[in-house]
Amino acid sequence: MSRPASRLAPALLIAWVALAGALFLLAEPPPEPPPVGREDQAIRDRMATWAVRDAEQWTERDGDLTIPWAEAEGHLAIVIDDVGRELDLFEDLLDLRFALTFSVLPGSVYATGVQQRLLVDDRRPREILLHLPMEPLDPAPMQLDVAEGEIFLLASDSPAQLRTKTLAALDRVPHAVGVNNHMGSKLSADPNAMEAIMPALHERGLFFLDSRTTPATLAATQAERAGLPTLSRHVFLDHDPAPEAIRAALEQAVARSRSEPTVVIAHPSRAVVEVLADELPRLHARGIGVYPASHMLVTPTKR
Repeated sequence: MSRPASRLAPALLIAWVALAGALFLLAEPPPEPPPVGREDQAIRDRMATWAVRDAEQWTERDGDLTIPWAEAEGHLAIVIDDVGRELDLFEDLLDLRFALTFSVLPGSVYATGVQQRLLVDDRRPREILLHLPMEPLDPAPMQLDVAEGEIFLLASDSPAQLRTKTLAALDRVPHAVGVNNHMGSKLSADPNAMEAIMPALHERGLFFLDSRTTPATLAATQAERAGLPTLSRHVFLDHDPAPEAIRAALEQAVARSRSEPTVVIAHPSRAVVEVLADELPRLHARGIGVYPASHMLVTPTKR
C-alpha cells in the first residue's frame, strides 16, 4: 500500500464512525408500548393469582414436609444406598415428601437415569452421593457386584490406580455433592489406600460420609486429614431387614437425633419403603426434621 493510501484508511474509519454516531442520534426513538387496558390488566392479575394458587396447592399436596433447623426437636439425614440397581423402589422412595439423600452406584444399570430423575424437579431438591465401591473383607459379595459391572477399589491397587478408579466413578455420578463407601470393610481400614483416595475428592469440592462398615475404618480420619468436610454413619436402618427391626432402628436414630444430628443409612427394599412411608409423617408431627446429608455438616457429629 502507498503512503497516501495508508494515511487515508484511518481517516475514512473515523469518518464512518462519526457518521454512524450522528445517524444514531438523529434516529427516531422507539415507539412507546401501547397502554395496558383494564381488561388486559385484569387478565394478567387473574393469571398471577392462579399461578400463586396452583403453587400453594402443589406445596400443600405434594411439596416436601420440612422443619426449619432451629425449630426442630431432632435432626436426621437418611441416606439411601445402592441406588441405580432398580427403579420401582427408587421411585417409591423419591415420592416420599422428605429430603432423603440418594447414593448412586457408579456401575449400576440405571445410574444415569436415576440421576436425571433426581434432578428433574427443582421444587423437591434431592442430594446425590457417589456410592464408591471398596473392597470388603469377604470377597463373595464383591464378586457379585463385579459381575453386575461395578469396579471396586482394591487394597492391591497402587495409589495411581486408586485415584484413577475414583475419578472414573466420579465421572459416572457427576452430580454428586459427596461420597460414601459401598462395602469397604477391608479398604477403609487401610491408611495408605484412604490417603490415596481422599485428595481426588477434595479437588472436586466434595464431602465424605464414612459408612462405617467396619469398626476398624480409618476413612473419616483420612478424609479430615485431607481437608474434606466429613460425616460418619450412626445407624444402619436395615441391618436386620425385618420391618419391626427397621422401626426399632429408626426410633433409635430419632432418640439420638434429639441430642445431635444423626446420619442413617438404609437400602431400597419394600420394608424400608413401607416403614419410612408410615413413620416419617409421624416423626414430622413430633418435630423431627429430615434434611439432606450435607446439612449434618452444620453441627459436627460424634462418631
